[in-house]
Formats: sequence, structure tokens, C-alpha cells
Amino acid sequence: MLDVELERLTAHLDSLDRPAVAWMLPGVDMDHVSSVLGEPVPDSVARWFRWCNGIASVEGQLQDDVNAIPGYNPLSIEEGARMMASNSGDPTLGDHWVPLLGSAGGDLYAAVWAPGEEAVVVGVLIGEPTEVEFSTIEQMVMFFNRCFDSGAFFVDDQGQLAMSPDQYDEIYACTVG
Repeated sequence: MLDVELERLTAHLDSLDRPAVAWMLPGVDMDHVSSVLGEPVPDSVARWFRWCNGIASVEGQLQDDVNAIPGYNPLSIEEGARMMASNSGDPTLGDHWVPLLGSAGGDLYAAVWAPGEEAVVVGVLIGEPTEVEFSTIEQMVMFFNRCFDSGAFFVDDQGQLAMSPDQYDEIYACTVG
């Protein structure tokens, strides 16, 4: 089901003519993900990086151009590993985690797991406590798709990917909360 939801997310971005779709780097296999992280990872983490291994850097690219959801772009497994090394002192993340989406300001959506268990998704916001946002990666992607379906995520008059905070909160409360 996660693969279907990831395909739907790409289709939403494509239907809105988001440049990120053309710059999505091909995904990598489970062996590559495990070799970079140095450990076995949950299937959902491997599926995420099989869908997209970050966004290509192109001259003249704007942050909004690379976003898959308002304010956040998919990270490569290598970018994630570098971020993990620089955030290794955050005790709330533990030893088994990897960033999935990042913002220009350093905020992250990260997968966190215990060995042999499925990953949850936490929000790592600069200056805020790290909190579980979604019980699975699939739940996160389904939520994002619902935001696109309902118009909570949209392209604004300036051509940027934007969101309606009220609709977002309402969908979150019905989907996750």
C-alpha cells in the first residue's frame, strides 16, 4: 500500500506541474539503504528510498521548486546519513533513525524505529521538542495525499506550493489525531 500512496503523491505533484517531479533522483534498493545506514532497516524505510533518493540540484533552482509538500523536500539516503551524524546528540531520536524530508530551515520528518520493528515518523523542529507525528510512513504519505485531495495543499497565486493551516489541522485531527 505504501508504494501506491507514494505513486499517488508523485501524481499529485505532477498534476500541479511541480518541478520537483522532473528532478527526483531514482530510488535505491534495500542493500544500498542498509549499506549507508550500516544496519537492517524497516521495509517502509527502504520503500521510501526506493521511491525517491532525493532531488537533483539544478542551477537556478528555488527551494519551493524541490518541495514535495509545502516547505519540505525529499532527502537522499546520503543526505540523511550526513544529517544523522550532525544530530547524533538528540536523545529523542535514539540510534535507529533517518531523515526522510527536510526544510530549508533544518526541520525534518524522520523515520525512527527499534530493531525489528516498524518505523514511526517524528517531526524534528528547530527549537521544539521532537514528537511522533505519524504511526507509520504509510500513514504520513496517506495524510499528505488527503491534503492534496482536499485542497489543503495547493499552488498559490505566486506559483508556490502552499497549504491552508485550518484544513491541514482538520485533516490531521481526522486522520491521525
